[in-house]
Amino acid sequence: MRTLFFLLCAVPAFGGDLSLRLKLTMDRILYGQSPRYDEAFVVVDVIPRATRRFTNFSGDLSGRYIEALSIAAGGGAKSPTLDRTVANVISMQKPDGHFGASLNQSEVDDDAMALLWGQGRLLVGLVEYYQLTHNPAALEAARRLGGFLVDQAPRFQQNEVRQKYNVEKFAVGYICWTSNLEGVVNLYGVTKEERFLNLAKQIAAEIEIHPSQHSHGYLTSLRGVLALWRATNDRQYLEQAERGWQQVIDSGNVLWQGGVPEMFAPKMERDEGCSEADWLRLSLELWQIARRPEFLAQAERELFNEFSFNQFQTGDFGHHVLTATGTTTPAARAWWCCTLHGARAFYAIRRMAFHNDAQGLAYDLPVDGIGETAGLSVRAESSLERDGSIALTVEKAGAAARTLQVRVPEWASELSVFEAGKKIAAPQREGYASVSRVWKAGDLLTLRYTLRTRTVTDSKHPGMVSVFHGPWLLGVDEAGSPHFFDEPFTENTVKLASGDVKLDRVAPSPSAAPIGVPTAHFRLTYSPGGYPMQSAQAVLRPIAEATSSPDQNQW
Repeated sequence: MRTLFFLLCAVPAFGGDLSLRLKLTMDRILYGQSPRYDEAFVVVDVIPRATRRFTNFSGDLSGRYIEALSIAAGGGAKSPTLDRTVANVISMQKPDGHFGASLNQSEVDDDAMALLWGQGRLLVGLVEYYQLTHNPAALEAARRLGGFLVDQAPRFQQNEVRQKYNVEKFAVGYICWTSNLEGVVNLYGVTKEERFLNLAKQIAAEIEIHPSQHSHGYLTSLRGVLALWRATNDRQYLEQAERGWQQVIDSGNVLWQGGVPEMFAPKMERDEGCSEADWLRLSLELWQIARRPEFLAQAERELFNEFSFNQFQTGDFGHHVLTATGTTTPAARAWWCCTLHGARAFYAIRRMAFHNDAQGLAYDLPVDGIGETAGLSVRAESSLERDGSIALTVEKAGAAARTLQVRVPEWASELSVFEAGKKIAAPQREGYASVSRVWKAGDLLTLRYTLRTRTVTDSKHPGMVSVFHGPWLLGVDEAGSPHFFDEPFTENTVKLASGDVKLDRVAPSPSAAPIGVPTAHFRLTYSPGGYPMQSAQAVLRPIAEATSSPDQNQW
């Protein structure tokens, strides 16, 4: 247990919302119950033994567990539990290189597709663990698993298989094959074996979006395409990923809160934590590469809204049922996939809060994180959700002058920079405020954002508006304002101006949970659909605060 605690403490402690959420999910994985992620529970899918759900997706949960804990231990503090789990998994590898159930050799069936999905997640986990530990057994197991996928490729790349499994198959659709791309590219990165690169190129050519598709599988495949671009520097793969991202936007699959549904339109029935993590990571990765503002704007809306909303009070990620105006019950904590995939996403977010440029560092996402470039290292600690401010501390600095840039988001009417309590000059250009100087370790800047409260319209939803305060989408929840949901609540009406609006603030409860946005609670006056001759009031607050609610109710 002490080693597991050290694993978490190896990451520098932060106090912002992102870090509290990361700790909540990691505590869930390491110490949580119902179910416990103990070794026997994790490895059962590579045996396989049907003692828990989804063991037919051989290697799925075990691969995600290995990946998440390997990333968490990136500072070198390895958990003995992780080492034992990996050793146990490797011991289960079949002679042909795969893990789990036997593969039907006479035909491609649904069980074969489920098995393929799990192989992809386990391959990612094994390579991630090898990169952490340089354990030769893990590399050999990954290489043998990659060899299995190379051998099986002719079967799964047949036109008839692609056509059959691209239609109404969902969880066992053709994405079970294409999602292997991420692991295959990562394996090529550590082995440089051309057979893996060749397979990756073949898989990339088979990825396509279509209605009612499993969004997690499609978006994981697109992230694999980006990994292939990084491995080859071949621009066609960057363009393919950008094109795929835009197709998601154009197909009407982006929700008000910035996320995507578990199943693409027209069957947009519920969200999925894995899909939200993928959509967020894909948008951030595209921003880091291409620097197109729409990528960062999409990632930010997803992060502060759907991704946060999707996280349960237990630290799990999972599912909520979607409606035309929000979400309703029931919901599911998807311990079998989303909890682990959500944990993995937190580390990617923190790593991509900054980007490097020729002059120094640029701070893009207003969250906890560390940015490093030659001659400058800066630590960001966010209290945006409490007082609209962020502290930037210089941890390392060289002798040359460097520029620190801070993005000025459209949700802030003003960004001011303070040092030692005094406002300093930070000229703005192309959406960034900048401070240039010869820095020294210990220099501290405080960013203060003047957050806008505004209405936003969407051409895909005529007659409807959403209300944001800063980056947060506001909503009404049934637990806090039960009368708002009196039938027929979908006929409730609100009069709001277009653009910036003035709403009366409401002080949050003194017992408010630590994960919340106390700066963004407002009073909403509305006309009830059932008795419009009387006005009524509800509390309007960020949907991200659903994480602190023990009950999953309507929003």
